[in-house]
Amino acid sequence: MTSPLELSIIIVNYNVKDFLSQCLNSILKSQVNFGYEIIVVDNNSSDNSIEFLQSHFPFVKIIPLKENKGFGFANNVGFENSQGRYILLLNPDTVLQEDTLQVMYDFMESNKDVGVAGCKVLNPDGSLQLACRRSVPTPWVAFTKLFGLQRLFPKSKLFGKYNLTYLNENEVSFVDSISGSFMFLRREVYQKLDGFDTNFFLFGEDLDFCYRAKQLGWKIAYVPNTSIIHYKGQSSKRSLVDTSFHFFKSMEIFTRKHFGSRNWFLWFIKLGIYFRHFISKIYKYKTELLFVLLDLLFANLSLLIASWIRFGNMLSFPDYAYPTVFIVLSVVVFLSMVSAGEYFEFKHSLWKTTFALLISFFILSSLTYFFKDFAFSRGVLLLTIGLTLLLTNTTRLVFNLKRKISTPRRIAFVGNNTNTKAIIDHLDSAETIDFELIGVILFDINQNCTNLPILGRINEISEIVELYDITEIIVTDEKITKIDMLEYLQKLEGKNIKIFYAQGYEDVVASELISSLTSKDNILYSYNLSLFRFRFFKRVFDLFLLLWFFTIGFPFLFLFFDKSKRKLKNFWKILLGEMTFVGLDKEFRQIFHKQPLITISEANSSALTTPKALEKLNLFYLQGYTPLLDLEILLKYKRGKDGKNTLKISA
Repeated sequence: MTSPLELSIIIVNYNVKDFLSQCLNSILKSQVNFGYEIIVVDNNSSDNSIEFLQSHFPFVKIIPLKENKGFGFANNVGFENSQGRYILLLNPDTVLQEDTLQVMYDFMESNKDVGVAGCKVLNPDGSLQLACRRSVPTPWVAFTKLFGLQRLFPKSKLFGKYNLTYLNENEVSFVDSISGSFMFLRREVYQKLDGFDTNFFLFGEDLDFCYRAKQLGWKIAYVPNTSIIHYKGQSSKRSLVDTSFHFFKSMEIFTRKHFGSRNWFLWFIKLGIYFRHFISKIYKYKTELLFVLLDLLFANLSLLIASWIRFGNMLSFPDYAYPTVFIVLSVVVFLSMVSAGEYFEFKHSLWKTTFALLISFFILSSLTYFFKDFAFSRGVLLLTIGLTLLLTNTTRLVFNLKRKISTPRRIAFVGNNTNTKAIIDHLDSAETIDFELIGVILFDINQNCTNLPILGRINEISEIVELYDITEIIVTDEKITKIDMLEYLQKLEGKNIKIFYAQGYEDVVASELISSLTSKDNILYSYNLSLFRFRFFKRVFDLFLLLWFFTIGFPFLFLFFDKSKRKLKNFWKILLGEMTFVGLDKEFRQIFHKQPLITISEANSSALTTPKALEKLNLFYLQGYTPLLDLEILLKYKRGKDGKNTLKISA
């Protein structure tokens, strides 16, 4: 580095010290004829980033923050501590070429009307990263982005405006915005704009910054004369935040801020957000939905084959039977599978499938006694179920075998104490078990009894599991209760994660520990109310009870509920699914969040003498829920009001 100081490079870091190290080394290799400083603002990392920087890069100015308030806030702090005429805002997951800093400096010196500039940003495979040049998301531009038209027609000027995909990527161009991963700008621009808008936590702040800079008369330049590599997604993934949520939230904030007078546009953006959220939900349950579609396809295909085998014609039933027979068969098979726990519980069992199809056979056989016009052939029905059983179980056999073969054992710990160390010793001594110890998820930051790397904090457990491909979690921290873990484990829904508790020394040294690790499932699924089928039954029970109360059971409304609970808005919310008749106390709604008309404690108030008793009662409801339990609680609530409730709970 030489004098005078011309450039301040500001890097915001959060749990990405390995990428940061690579980035800093690329900066040090830069060939420049001006002086620069490097400022790293650390957003309260848990991976020992600060200690790492102090040890390996002592010349870097480090600004540690006690709380992660977002990308924009951290950059503003870095700017306040900078001195350069130019500012480079740089992501830690980037690698610069040796000429990058000099080329961008020379360009800004030669183009005094340019306030902000960005270079060509490449993916690791050498392809252009589309986000390095963008347009303002006007209603039409936002529409093409949200609904995928740009992806379908990238070379069209009409549809490709969001990322300007129709422009030559090797020509200098003036655009609406560049990527926040590399923003080379003048100090006076940052000062006049008062930095980033901190309402943007992640994403959107760069677009907002460039938009405001253009309003002040500055040009925004895309300069492909040099390039960097950006490991897009690595920084945000390691940052362990819900990137999808913040992306669409940022788009909404930008729209409200700059197009606030266009309410229809804001509603349009929200519609697009809901659409993308729906697509993300579909993606989350893609395997489950595939099983549903395949099962129903197999069932109807089996009916056609069975008809052909029995009568020599696939459509051998009378004309009035179609499409009724296909619809009824599909509905009965689907509901039977749900009842057996085969759908949306992320485990697919040959036994459950067989049991569900047996239920289907008995239901369909019974229906033929009541609907004689559809009693065509029980032989066809038996053959249909048999063929369906063969096809559905074959798919499950292949799926389970493939998953077992392709999934290595990767273990993480919640807790970093003596119990953790004892388990590691047990695992190391078990030569027959093939595993990899990935690291520690922190609940109590004061524990440090092993040399395992810190992966992050407990509230980031879902992102950690996805980032590091964790397959098993062992909870050793004695300070975290099972009820506390429910909130975090719910984030693991849909992930095939095994959970084991070893919070006491006797658990750790137990001889069955190793074998237990091979058989324990996500304990979230040991709570009935976490399972799709029981939530489905509960919803059906609520609707049935609501119908009964407002028809033949109307007098019982006054018998069961006092005036405060008989409000029409409560029953309307139950109809919409926003409330439920019976549910958990507020502090125990980590799994089932719906507000109840009656809590389980209200029906058993005489038994609740301690907080522990209240916790046990709510855990009992979570684990043992059935619609009959809801009915029993309603009856006990009535008796409790009359002083006749005698339920006892053991300490």
